[in-house]
Amino acid sequence: MSSTQGGVRSSSRRPASRQRGSRNPSLASLARVPEGPAALINPEGQLSNETAELLHEFVHPHRHESEDTLIQEEVEEVAEEGTPEFDGSSDGDNEEAAAAWRESLPWWRRPSPIWFLSLIPLTAIAMSATIAPKVEIFTRLVCDVYKPEYTVGRDDLPNKDLLDLTRMAFNGKTYELCASDPVVQKAVAKLSLIMIATMGCLSCLTAAWWGSLSDRYGRTRVLGIAAFGLLATDFTFIITAKFSDVLPGGYWFLVIGPIVDGLFGGLTTVLAAIQAYLADCTSLAARARTFSLFFGLLFTGMSIGPTLASLFISATGNVLAIFYVAAAMHIVYTVLVWFVIPESLSPSQIARAKKLHSAEISQRKDAQARGGWRVSAKRVFGFLMPLALLVPIVNDGALKKKRRDWSLLLLATGSGCVSMLIGAMTSKMQYMTVTFGWSSEQIGYWSSIVGASRAFHLTVFLPIIIKLLQPKPPAIRLPVEPDEPLQPVPGSSAVPLRATSPAKARSHSPASSHHAQHSPTFDLLIARCSLGLEVVAYTLMAFAPSGTAFTAYSVMGAFGAGFGPAMSSIASVLYMRNGGKELGKLYGALGVVQAICSQILGPLIYGMTLIRTVATFPKAIFFVSVGTLVLSLLLLSFIRLSPPVAPDAEEQGSHVGREETLVDVPEPLIIIEDADEQEARRKKADAKAAAVDVIEVSTP
Repeated sequence: MSSTQGGVRSSSRRPASRQRGSRNPSLASLARVPEGPAALINPEGQLSNETAELLHEFVHPHRHESEDTLIQEEVEEVAEEGTPEFDGSSDGDNEEAAAAWRESLPWWRRPSPIWFLSLIPLTAIAMSATIAPKVEIFTRLVCDVYKPEYTVGRDDLPNKDLLDLTRMAFNGKTYELCASDPVVQKAVAKLSLIMIATMGCLSCLTAAWWGSLSDRYGRTRVLGIAAFGLLATDFTFIITAKFSDVLPGGYWFLVIGPIVDGLFGGLTTVLAAIQAYLADCTSLAARARTFSLFFGLLFTGMSIGPTLASLFISATGNVLAIFYVAAAMHIVYTVLVWFVIPESLSPSQIARAKKLHSAEISQRKDAQARGGWRVSAKRVFGFLMPLALLVPIVNDGALKKKRRDWSLLLLATGSGCVSMLIGAMTSKMQYMTVTFGWSSEQIGYWSSIVGASRAFHLTVFLPIIIKLLQPKPPAIRLPVEPDEPLQPVPGSSAVPLRATSPAKARSHSPASSHHAQHSPTFDLLIARCSLGLEVVAYTLMAFAPSGTAFTAYSVMGAFGAGFGPAMSSIASVLYMRNGGKELGKLYGALGVVQAICSQILGPLIYGMTLIRTVATFPKAIFFVSVGTLVLSLLLLSFIRLSPPVAPDAEEQGSHVGREETLVDVPEPLIIIEDADEQEARRKKADAKAAAVDVIEVSTP
């Protein structure tokens, strides 16, 4: 592949593993997103490097020259080579055909990012607004079963549903007494654990299948089916809250909602399919800005949703009303997805995906005929296959013995430990209810404060800290003659480089200079400092004497959100230094680890901890969190960043800097000497050479 920059074409080619952008991307190739709404407002909900960068781009929009260069290279590569597909066409031809198909549609049937960018804030508000009230409804339902003495007078009410109960008999001190009862809290923790674990397990098993289905039948069809899961959760919740005394299983009827939602892919499938829709409708040049808008609007909705819910509950006087509003918003969303929003994939793209899928099925049947049960078992546990990338590899060294490199596995394990903290969200809300007597209104305010603090840290505070404290690239003196080596500024540790032709210099800038500028050690320091800050914050939260102090310590913990982007950056460095080429596979493996830890292991550990200790020591969940963070910090202390191996000529121009850094790395300082400085430097060098000659002559 040849690239053009400044009118000069370079003859270097990028490795074949470099993936081109496509208008029909698989869901697996998209940036990772938080695994649930709790991850967006929870201070321990870690974000990937890409998500943090896109959120920063949303607040500070600007254009990167490296992106323009990459886009130009991609266009030239498609034009010169093309990629044969199943039907013999190239990606360039398919994209041109899809673009022509979209242009032929009327404006109101033309797929566009605007469709979902306008809906994201509303749906995010609907999701986040019900997180805290759910815990209160759980508590009220359990109280009605285990502690009926707290609902004395309910039988005398003309309407016995929970909506009237929240207005009349079940408020104030009555609710606080019931919520602080250990028996009630134990039952609430058990109910929450089963619902979250059921949803997490089913989502992990079905999300990939729904993603593949969206390639063959369209994004809007899968989004429409997944919307039925959201509606099932809403209606199951409302029906159970109103008629739990006549439903089979009582309040356990709530579990039907997560089962249906998990079978339909859950929130993971919804967010991933929306990202795929946005990628289908945007060009490479506009894709980064579109995703930054997506995540920015998503975070905005998630941050203000709990506050709006608290204000609504305060104004109406009941908790269940917010679920009616959320269900109405989800109904509007479902109608728009099924009947209004146009499909982003063209008929030719869908037909091509079906042909590829048919070919894969034929190959799988042949493999099963030859391999038997082993192939079937591999298919069942296929979602764990990306984890094979984290297995330690043997490094060969000329001066050292062969040994395995455990750094990537240690990093993934440490990241998984932090991801488990997401599962403590419901347990923390129960702790606030028991200890401080908070209702869903106060918890909603807390959620918005913590979410806004975390967004401020990722978009404003952390980039400033990185810009001020990261190691500065060494200054380079431009040579006077073509054969004169590039001279670093005195005092720097840079190795002098030979001057190259202007064309070659342009062809390697800025990508080739990135590796010399980037400091993965600095990213590792950010990760360790973030973990240390969270350890202090969780320790203080356990001993917080009041709700105000607890909120202040929670905000402190939110400032440890730099751990996620730093981990993604370090992982990419370790992966490529071990010979890895496809960063998509790396992030896929890390995504599997985070999904298992945040949706299955985390809720299980913290739910069981609260069930065992809520009657005697409810603060135990915070000490478990501190232990998990300390374990992650210990694992990171064993990571050693070995010096990078010098890349060959082809690889130097192949890497994109944004894949490895938290923020854009500043360009090196270039000093151009004037005639007087050049003459003074020559005289100094001549004097030094003369002194050496005198010493050699005087030596016997």
